[in-house]
This record gives sequence, structure tokens and C-alpha cells, in this order.
Amino acid sequence: MIKKYQIFRALPARALCFVLLGAVAAGFFLTRDDEVPALFPADAALFSQAVQPHDFSLGMDVPEQGTMQLASLGSGLSLMKDLWNESGLAGSEGESPAPRYDDSLQAFLDAREGMCIPNYSEAVPWEKDRRYMVEDSGCGTQIFRSAVRSGDNAGALLFPWLDNNETDQAVRAASAVYPLTRLMPGHLFSVERNTQDEKVMRLMYDIDEASRLVVERAEEGFTARVDVLEFDTKLVKVSGVIRSSLFEAMADAGESANLAVRLAEVFTHQVNFVKDVQEGDTFELVVEKKYLGDEFRRYGDIIAARFTNDGTAFEAFRFVDGSGRARYFAADGSSLETQFLKAPLNFTRVSSGYTMHRRHPVFGKVRPHQGVDYAAPKGTPVKALGAGTVTFRGWKNGYGNTLIIRHSGGIETQYAHLSRFASSLKVGQKVDQGEVVAFVGATGIATGPHLDFRVRKNGKFVNPDTLSGSRSAPVTKKSRDKFNVTVAQARSLLDGDIAVAEK
Repeated sequence: MIKKYQIFRALPARALCFVLLGAVAAGFFLTRDDEVPALFPADAALFSQAVQPHDFSLGMDVPEQGTMQLASLGSGLSLMKDLWNESGLAGSEGESPAPRYDDSLQAFLDAREGMCIPNYSEAVPWEKDRRYMVEDSGCGTQIFRSAVRSGDNAGALLFPWLDNNETDQAVRAASAVYPLTRLMPGHLFSVERNTQDEKVMRLMYDIDEASRLVVERAEEGFTARVDVLEFDTKLVKVSGVIRSSLFEAMADAGESANLAVRLAEVFTHQVNFVKDVQEGDTFELVVEKKYLGDEFRRYGDIIAARFTNDGTAFEAFRFVDGSGRARYFAADGSSLETQFLKAPLNFTRVSSGYTMHRRHPVFGKVRPHQGVDYAAPKGTPVKALGAGTVTFRGWKNGYGNTLIIRHSGGIETQYAHLSRFASSLKVGQKVDQGEVVAFVGATGIATGPHLDFRVRKNGKFVNPDTLSGSRSAPVTKKSRDKFNVTVAQARSLLDGDIAVAEK
């Protein structure tokens, strides 16, 4: 893949060299007969960073966007894919490749006239609407960028920029490749318009870190496409020792908190990361890291992992089964998935455990506490402990906002003091294991934000720590040979000393 920033950096550098040579040679320049085609159309705006969607593992609403929080994939990515052949730079089959640049200053200047080189000026808040950051593209246009907010729809985003007829045309064009009904809070929405007449040239929505919807003005109406960014993937080994928390240990290893969350999700059926993790625990994992050139952009899949908790080692190997579903298994082929998770939150602390003799923090009386209190910031996501059906969603006396889910085997899980429920969650709705169903709060009788989590079996409260469930199916006999090869390859990286390997 041609690196666009290499092109931008190289051409101005060559121009400077030519100017210096010209000064020494007193106006004498070398010329050639070859013509250099314009590498980019005049309207091809390119950006410097890939978007980082809002990290909902933190459970917070989309914050006000600042300069450092906004980034973009950039348009024209499909152009980059076909640039070499379409521009004629690669040469015809059987012929020697055409030169990538001309040695004359005049040829460079002629080519420069057809190029769009952003000046990467710092984005600033737009005076008319401070939800947008605006910057000069360097191509006669301005770029306005904002994160999609909760409640935003296509109309809310497009009407400030297009009239009713144009909005309808843009929505119709987008629906053919990526419907605008799929907008997600935290993802980036951008508008590019002509600086002179303020006419909107294109609208862009970053679907994820690797793809972007581009709705572009045409002679009649709008056209749409999805541009895909191609990453270089490397397998990287990461290891660490926990001194205070998994987050800090991962940071000490030079990685982000997002990878700590991902690792905890791998072992969410084996380790309660809320209360079981202790000083001296260790971890090793092999993870895909996605790069653009030499710049890291995001994590891919965790290929293999090992977590040692209080002297007990747990291993996980990613394997795609016969149905095409990727799951994690132990080295013997047994599934790591069980009917219930170890905890309904990823990271927090237990402020009060299951006991028959607890002094109530509000009433001061000693009474049973037949559940577990997880102290966590307001807005922390609460996950369904297992697959089931919602039987209650609403206010429940001192419990405040409460959710009850019925599971198989006579099991019910109860989540209380919630700040709010997941949008569209209704009584009678089926939920999947690990699905975010609500968010931590302090409603009802509560001294601070926390989750009161309880389990009932056949109508009676039981200690959540005693909850057990059936294990998912192991690797099939048909796939066992392939699985064994996968484990051997992954283990060689997990136990090896090589830090980085090309995938």
C-alpha cells in the first residue's frame, strides 16, 4: 500500500532541493520530456489519524470533544488503493516502470498544481456551533468534525448543512452501502465544504477504525461509498506482573487500559477480576497490533493468553470452530465459557459482600445482606451474568432502579441502584451473556454509586459466589487436529522470547 504521508513529505523536500540547486546553477535546471501525471484529484482531502470510537467499557456518556480527542480516517482511501495503476506510474505489463517523479523543478510545479496537500493546521472550535472542530484542508475547503452524540440521527446531523431535498438524496445514496440509521455515539462525523461558496462537497462518517462512509456531491444528487483502510498486522507478546492493579501492570508493559479490559474478558469465566486479583499475579498474551506504516493504530484479536492467579495458571487459545465462530479454549480443547460470568462488571471493588450480619450503612441496624455490593463510578456498564429473559425493569422501593433477569435452572439475577437501563430494554426481552443491560448509579436508598447484585435460586437468595453453570461444548473431534496445530503455534509465541512477529 502506498503511504500517503510519504508522498506528502517527499515532494516538498524535493522541491526544496531543486530550489537550492537552482540558486547554485544560476537558473539552470535539468529538464526531461516525461510528463508527471497529477497524483491526486484536486478534491482528495487526506487526514492524519484513524478515528478512535468512544470506549464504552468505561461506561461514560460521550464527552464534549476537544482538539486532542478528535481524529479522522480521511477520505480518498479507495483512491490510494488504485493510485499506482490508474496514474500510469506502474507501467504496462512487460515494460519498465515509469518514473515516480520527474527530475525537473518545472515538472514538479506542474504536478503540484493538480495536487491537494493539506496544511494540517490545528483544528479550533467553530464559532457558530462549538460541537464542531474546524480546520483548513489546504485544498480550498474546510473540514468540520464532531463526535456523534447520543440521540443524534441522520436529520440532526445533515439538516444544518443541507436543505430538505439534498438531505433526502444523501440519505438515499448512503442507504445503498451503509444506512445512516446505524449511527453510533462516539464515532466521528465530518463535513467538507468549499471555503468560497460554503457548498458542502462531502459528508463522512467513520464506521470504525478501519472503514469510513463517504457521501459525495455529484453532478446530480449524491453518491456514496465505503473506504477501507488496510493495516499491517503484527503479533506482539505482552507480559507483566500485577503490583496494584491489572490496569497499572498493563500500563507498565507499555499498553493501554483497553487491552487490560480485553484480557479480563478472555478469562471472565475463570477469574473474578473485581476481587480475586492480587499482588504477584502475572499475565502473558499474544495480541494482534494494527499499524499504518510504523504507527500503531489499534489492537486486533488476542491469539493466546495466560493469567496466573494466586498460583493457579489459566490458559486461553483462540480458535475458529466449524461454524465460523471464534471462541477461547483451554489447551485440552475444553471451552472456557460457562453459563455465568464471574462478575457483572469488569473492574471495580467489592464494598460489601454476602453476609447474614451486616450493619446497614443508612439505618445502622445489623441485618442480612444477601448480595454483593460493587462500588463503581456512576455510568459503569453492568453486564448480564448469563443469557436470560428480562422479567422486571423499573423502580423497586429502596433498591431504586432495578433489573431482574430469569435464567434457566430456576436462577434469577437482580441488579439494583442503577442510574439507567440500556436503551430499548423491555420486560420479556431476551438478553445474551455479557450484554450491557444497565449502568451503575445510586438510586433508591444508597450512600453512593454502586451496584447491588443478588442471585435467587428457586425463589431464595443465595451467595453469588456459589453460582455455577454448565460449560459450553468443547472442540469437536473433527476439528481437534487443526486445534492442536493452532495451540502449538500460539504456545511457541506465548512461551518464546521474540517480542514481535510478522503475521
